[in-house]
Amino acid sequence: MGQFEQLSLRSIKGTLGPKNQIVGRRDTNQTSNGGFGGGAYNNWFSFTLLSKGWLIVVKAGNKTSYFNTAVYDLNINPIEGRGIFQDDSIQVNIDGSVYNPYVGQVMGAQSDLYNTFDPNRLDKGDERYYPLDRGTYLLCVSTTRNETLDYEVGVIVEFLDPDFDLLLSNYAFLLTENDEAFENDRSEIYEGQDAHDHSLTEWQTAWSRDNHPDHDFPAYFVPLATVP
Repeated sequence: MGQFEQLSLRSIKGTLGPKNQIVGRRDTNQTSNGGFGGGAYNNWFSFTLLSKGWLIVVKAGNKTSYFNTAVYDLNINPIEGRGIFQDDSIQVNIDGSVYNPYVGQVMGAQSDLYNTFDPNRLDKGDERYYPLDRGTYLLCVSTTRNETLDYEVGVIVEFLDPDFDLLLSNYAFLLTENDEAFENDRSEIYEGQDAHDHSLTEWQTAWSRDNHPDHDFPAYFVPLATVP
């Protein structure tokens, strides 16, 4: 899927399942004279993050139980599978509406979950909710059926707020790239008290930038947004 360094939304469509088509000797790696077969049960897509960020994966259509999605971290040897948060992830109440702002988000590393509790953070210091490190990640879409299946998967690539490069440990001041320090008036964000907001307006803008004008913004992204 390429390299990413700014907010981007993609819609992935494909077909999985067996096919009854003529397979020649060349198609079987010279191991037989061929026959009938073909098709695929898995499709793989790679995403390279050029800075720390999040991957959100959402299944679309009316046959979402017919296929699975999984994400693998290629930056670790051996390759490590990463979970995807479901509806039982963190809940927040925004203007009377209840949201699960981490639904569909790919989990960070689970290897260091001890002694990281922070009562001021929305995620309480659970590092599975932290942004993914820069690097390459694989998305696998696999069918659970032995029949032809057309699928659609939406992917959102989000990144950390790029305004500041370094935050001092007491959160009282911010230090910029050119060593200018100024008072921090955005502590509600940098102390982890934010609601992990997803802006629908920003998503729609990014979609318009990255996709053809004839491709409407997919409706399945809308329930994941937490702010207009």
